[in-house]
Amino acid sequence: MSGLWEQAPAIIGVAAGALLSFVLSAVADRSRWRRDAAIRWDPQRMTVYAEYATAVRDMYQVVLAVAARHGYGEGRPRPVADPDAALGDAEADRAARFEAVLLVGDPRTVAAARRWHQAVWHLECFARGRLTGPAEWAAARREFGVARAEYYRAARQDLGIPGGLPRTSTPAWKAALAPPPETPLTPPE
Repeated sequence: MSGLWEQAPAIIGVAAGALLSFVLSAVADRSRWRRDAAIRWDPQRMTVYAEYATAVRDMYQVVLAVAARHGYGEGRPRPVADPDAALGDAEADRAARFEAVLLVGDPRTVAAARRWHQAVWHLECFARGRLTGPAEWAAARREFGVARAEYYRAARQDLGIPGGLPRTSTPAWKAALAPPPETPLTPPE
């Protein structure tokens, strides 16, 4: 019996080593599985985020075209045969793309996507004539731009893309295409 007691430290050492080896192996396997899952889902997530962004941008373009009929926006309105149908189709596509964002998006990106489509809905109210006012229109356009930037920041962070968004500005050639501002007529003195 005394021989067993003499070997107890060695047996405990072997058992502890086996247990530690099992735990470390399980942790490594779990980490590898998570990394593989992230790699597997990143391309799909990027596609979903990009398709949603395209759908919101397309809806925004329709909203601008319809709103131009009420005097909002800049430039010439593109022809929209049936404004209600065009807005409805754009919203249906946006809503379908949002469902995919809900499935694969992280909570921050989903929240940013919601803010972005709420901002385009706000602009749609001007296009449909439910809201009016040039100052309010300008504020809604700024709100849309802020929501867009936040969506892209959240999506880039979720995808692990380093760096922020570059600052945007209107290129000189595009500013040159804009119609000149109207000058008010003043009566001769």
